[in-house]
Amino acid sequence: MKKIIILIGLFFLIINCSSQNFRVENLSNNLDLNYIIANISIENSFERNLFNDGLFVKIFKMSDFRATPEGYFEGTDEVLSSYLVSVSPDGNYVSSKLYKIKGILNPKIIDVIGLAYPTFQIKIEYGAYNNRKIELLEFD
Repeated sequence: MKKIIILIGLFFLIINCSSQNFRVENLSNNLDLNYIIANISIENSFERNLFNDGLFVKIFKMSDFRATPEGYFEGTDEVLSSYLVSVSPDGNYVSSKLYKIKGILNPKIIDVIGLAYPTFQIKIEYGAYNNRKIELLEFD
């Protein structure tokens, strides 16, 4: 009896494993997506759930040579940074919004502050090490 139960269990395991149909899709021709993924920094990401999990804000920092004016960092390989801001209500990506804050020198996210649903602010510190500024950006 044990052998029959084991055989039935193995049969269902084999059926489940073989029913997976995954594939690899080449996205190399999507130049904008390829550029973003190649330059994004996961270590510098920031995530905040606002309004009792009614709004999910994810922020990713990226090196952005496209947003760096020519000659801005004369004689170096430095580039300005940008932030990608994904905002999704209730974690639903279908109705999410995506923003890009472009061309920031040495930025750091200080905080994400919920105001009145769905409005929030991102507090960013930026600038040269001896001339830092703080900016509040409002999103709706």
